[in-house]
Order: sequence, then C-alpha cells, then structure tokens
Amino acid sequence: MPKILVVDDSKTIRLMMETGLKKEGFDIITAVDGEDGLIKAFTENPDLIVLDVMMPKLNGFQVCRKIKRDERTLHIPVLILTAQNQKEEILEGFNAGADEYLCKPFKFDELLKQVKTLLKLYGGKDG
Repeated sequence: MPKILVVDDSKTIRLMMETGLKKEGFDIITAVDGEDGLIKAFTENPDLIVLDVMMPKLNGFQVCRKIKRDERTLHIPVLILTAQNQKEEILEGFNAGADEYLCKPFKFDELLKQVKTLLKLYGGKDG
C-alpha cells in the first residue's frame, strides 16, 4: 500500500486527511511543520507528499525545494495545499518543484482524486 506523508500545521486538517486516506487503504505518516516534514521525507521514503504552504519553521515552498533538490527524494511527487488561490502562489509552488496543487478549502474527494492521479503518474504502489 502506498505511503503518504501529510505535512500540515493544522491538527484538524492533518487528522481529516489521515483518517480519510487511511480508510482508502493508504499508509499515512504525519508531520506538524515544515522541518518535521523534511526530516520524515528523508527518513520515511514516502510514495507521495501532501504539503501545506503556510507553516512555521520552513514553509511548504522551502520544503518542496529541498525535497526536489535531494537525490534521495527528488522522485517523490509533491501535492501542495494552499489557502492562497493567487496565481503568483501557484506559480511559486510549481517553481519550487510541486507536481500539483489543491486550494483550501477542498473536499476530501478532490484530495483523493489528486493523490490517486499522482501515484499513478509517478509509479507509486497501488495508485
């Protein structure tokens, strides 16, 4: 089963994603901020990373850049979650190496569709 790293400083959003994705059969790892997310990306080798933008310590763009510049993790697809539906923010996410983005608030079905699509495109297990 695919392993997904969920990085979001909002406990409510982390729990919603973790609960829903586990029900869909995914193995879930969570991180509470960008620094924690970066460490877990390197140590847990997830199949996909769902990454919030606005977080303490390191923001999502900084984390994404570091993930995509490291040989150990550059192959992992990154789905950026942002409350900012600004073209500049979306462009910054893609420039940081994000593979897709989803604007908050979102419905779980939208998240699930993006997750399955990215896993299928990037060769994750059971995409």
